[in-house]
Amino acid sequence: MNQQNNFTRLRALAIGTASLASALAVVLGMAWRAPSWFRAAPELRRSGVLALPLAAVLLCLAALAGALILARARLYASKHPEEHRRIGRAARVPQSIAVPLLALPAAALAWFGRPAPDFAGFPHLGFAAGATAVAVAFLLLVAERSLAAMPAESVPEAPALRSLAFVATVVTFLSGLLAIAANLGLPFTGRAGDALAIILAATGVEMACRALAKLFLPPPSAELAQAAGGSLIARLVSAGAAVRGGLGAPLRQHLGIDFSRSWALAYVRAASLPMVCALLLLAWGLSGAVLVGIDGRAVYERFGAPVRVLGPGLHVGLPWPLGTARPVEYGAVHEIGLAPGPAGTIAHSAAEDVAPPGADRLWDQPHPGEVALLIASAANGQQSFQSVSADLRILYRVGLADTDAMRAAYATDDPESFVRASAGRVVAGFFADRTLDEVLGGDREAMAGTLCNRLQAALNAAGSGLQAVAVVIEAIHPPAGAADAYHNVRAAEIAAQTSVAVERGAAATIHAQSLQYAFAQSANASAAAEETVAGARTANLRFAADRDAARAGGKSFLLERYFAALSAALGHAPKTIIDHRLNWPEAPVLDLRPLAAAAGTTGGKEE
Repeated sequence: MNQQNNFTRLRALAIGTASLASALAVVLGMAWRAPSWFRAAPELRRSGVLALPLAAVLLCLAALAGALILARARLYASKHPEEHRRIGRAARVPQSIAVPLLALPAAALAWFGRPAPDFAGFPHLGFAAGATAVAVAFLLLVAERSLAAMPAESVPEAPALRSLAFVATVVTFLSGLLAIAANLGLPFTGRAGDALAIILAATGVEMACRALAKLFLPPPSAELAQAAGGSLIARLVSAGAAVRGGLGAPLRQHLGIDFSRSWALAYVRAASLPMVCALLLLAWGLSGAVLVGIDGRAVYERFGAPVRVLGPGLHVGLPWPLGTARPVEYGAVHEIGLAPGPAGTIAHSAAEDVAPPGADRLWDQPHPGEVALLIASAANGQQSFQSVSADLRILYRVGLADTDAMRAAYATDDPESFVRASAGRVVAGFFADRTLDEVLGGDREAMAGTLCNRLQAALNAAGSGLQAVAVVIEAIHPPAGAADAYHNVRAAEIAAQTSVAVERGAAATIHAQSLQYAFAQSANASAAAEETVAGARTANLRFAADRDAARAGGKSFLLERYFAALSAALGHAPKTIIDHRLNWPEAPVLDLRPLAAAAGTTGGKEE
């Protein structure tokens, strides 16, 4: 009857544990599948709030499965005493199959599902998940109390099951608290979650190894047969609360090592408390020592109030929390884009690497780091606006002065977002009163300098303690959808300007040729007129001279002029000189008559 009660209680615990594990597995499976209606699935999966409790419940289920198999064998042997060897067989091969089948998946789930809580997108999810883990821990606590009530004489596995349930309860409860702490923004939750995962994974591996080791041992007797659900790690974790004799009892029981008779350990036990207190006091005092790197600085706070800015070196002050040092950057330059979100993150690459997508400057496709800006325009004589795409980079840093460090530490929570927002307002106001030609054809260095000065003025007005190092204009162009149209318009404008320039050049050439021809005609006419006037004057002077000479010389002048004209007329004709001393018959005759009369006379004489 006693074996029947033990079997019934173990079966009820196993069924309840299996039901709890199934419910957790269903929720965790939904988190892994991430259906469209379950938007919080990624955060719940990464948090590990369900993975650790499920791993703990599976370890308890593995131990209960082994104990249930052995309890069934004991119940059968109580009804059939001749089958007492059945108990030894149940403590060997079935244990090597059932326990590793559940313990190893639990260890893998605990290790690969280590918590990384991040509930930024769903602030209430952390509290809900933590409350769920605490509720599961309460159910495991009920199971642990039920196992603690079982007598070890009738159920030899009860102490091991209770230790394992205790570890599962503590780990599940702590995982819920870690989820709530992570939702509150407390640090070191990830490291604590890793420690819990290591405990569960090590416990699962140990249980599997213990179960598989039974294959290499002979079947035990019915009195010594026990299930393979025990764990030394679980006994060590729960030793202070359940095992008489403290932490040395498991070591003395399993390994045969008794530390209670060692005088060295007794001395260490007596001196440990003062030594630990002294070390804690020393560690607390050393928390007042602040080491500032050569490229950094810190704002020292005494009782929560800022006192001074600490430069590079070692500084000693009040211990924490009476005195704290808030680190502040010193000279580190940050580069951000004007686009919000991940698009504003600047991707850097080495000289030999493939260029990042942000280095593409083609106009015919959009770029993630560009923003749309409105500029002034005029259409049909009315004011309007146009849109351009711009890729601007802002380089900023914390001011080098101590006052800037104070302002940056206490007046600015998110410097990157603040600088991006201030730069967006400054850029929007700067381009609002400029046209497309001024934006595309203007001096970019001058525009960048003006933007940097205006941004610095905005940062100073806000008292942020930040310094705008430079504003870099990587690209300004029309939007990607209007790039082709803009290219066509610009090409037509350039062609029109070229045609106008060519026609103006041709007109200037024709005008110059006309001026040259008119000047030549005018000069020729003037020269001809001057020559005519000069000839007339010369003729007039000659006529006046001949008239005066004729008056003075009379016939002699006329004869002289006659001979001069005759010489001029006969200057290029053959001449014959007539001498009167020649004989008459042989004298030449000059016939001055006309040619016809001379021919008639000659003919008459011949007849």
